Amino acid sequence: MFEIKDGTRTLQFNGKLLAESSSWRRGSYRWIEFKLYKTDNGSYVLSRVGVSIVYHGATCPLVTRYSLNEASRSELDSAAVLCGDQRESCPVACQPDDSIDLVFPEKYRYWAQVSEDPQAVLDALYKYDQGGARYLTNVAQRLLEQAADVDQKIEKMYRVEIIP
Repeated sequence: MFEIKDGTRTLQFNGKLLAESSSWRRGSYRWIEFKLYKTDNGSYVLSRVGVSIVYHGATCPLVTRYSLNEASRSELDSAAVLCGDQRESCPVACQPDDSIDLVFPEKYRYWAQVSEDPQAVLDALYKYDQGGARYLTNVAQRLLEQAADVDQKIEKMYRVEIIP
């Protein structure tokens, strides 16, 4: 049985994992992970997780903006990065007090969609640029390429697009 999260909810189902893809690269502080499943009843379950290894000090304005919860430094991933140390730093210098064990790690962001139709999977993965042009990110394309190799309905929907 699979269990995936959708916000604070948990979805449980039997089925198989069709594909997975990640935008993680060496030196990444934040990235996206996709997984696509097919349930035993034929539904598709698309899972997206926004992953972050960034943490903040108590005085950082992003703690309030993102409603971050405190954690002990010992609970942090060994690769965790202070927000002020990353390339895209916080609006103010974030320097937690080293004498205080509490920090504020960013939360993983969970999202899932269940659909009967593979077109809904494709539609959920499309992005739109400022001009309204539709496109797929590289991580979404890798997910669909992998899924198309093992699922005929995804292959038909992804590899052949009929433009009206």
